[in-house]
Amino acid sequence: MKPLDTARHMDATREVGARAWRRAENRLGDPVPACPEWRVRDVVHHLGNVASFVSACVEQGAGEPAFTDAGLPPDDRVIAWAAGEWDLALDRLATADPRAAAWNWSTQPHTVSFWPRCLTHEAFIHGWDLANALGEPMALPPDIAADGVDEVLAVHLAAGAHNGRRFDRTGRITVHSTDTDDRWLIELTPTTVHTRPAAPNEPCDAQLAATAAELYLDLWGRARLHLPPDQRRWADQLAAGGPAD
Repeated sequence: MKPLDTARHMDATREVGARAWRRAENRLGDPVPACPEWRVRDVVHHLGNVASFVSACVEQGAGEPAFTDAGLPPDDRVIAWAAGEWDLALDRLATADPRAAAWNWSTQPHTVSFWPRCLTHEAFIHGWDLANALGEPMALPPDIAADGVDEVLAVHLAAGAHNGRRFDRTGRITVHSTDTDDRWLIELTPTTVHTRPAAPNEPCDAQLAATAAELYLDLWGRARLHLPPDQRRWADQLAAGGPAD
């Protein structure tokens, strides 16, 4: 798929972040089914800490920054605190050289350019968590959803394999986003993964096809697709295991 540019990531992230803060107002004690141990205040707190960590990575440059999550502010301050951290991180990303050194958790180059997309999907996944918890539907733009599928398949899987994740299902699976017509081929051995664009009708051992939004929510561990058992096992193996869980 064609990668989204930084401007698209930044605009989408600002918009969905603003909606998250509005949704959280006066609902901080509500449970969040997608994150069973959390209430709305915990999702807000997490997003603020994520933004603060991204700022620390950009500020430090090379090397993982020493970072400790901020404590949970009181309810009358937590939204303003998180929104402030969010705006600060986005402003830093907007002005930083995308080629400058900045640590990240993946096997991708450790440059500033990694972080706008990562922050976008933190925002959309946890924004969806809040909307779902409060019974408010949240539309996922197809280009953002397909971009998030790509991040799982091309970034999270490689990072997992690098960190010792093992794969029980081996072989080749294609993933097809039916509304954006993006296709991925994922080749798995017990300890390695290789993801690349797929051609239509490319030989494979399994196929997974759905809209970009449906794939996005399934692969990020939110709304599971209703699949036959064999496909379900493949999809579960592809699911994200990382910071935005």
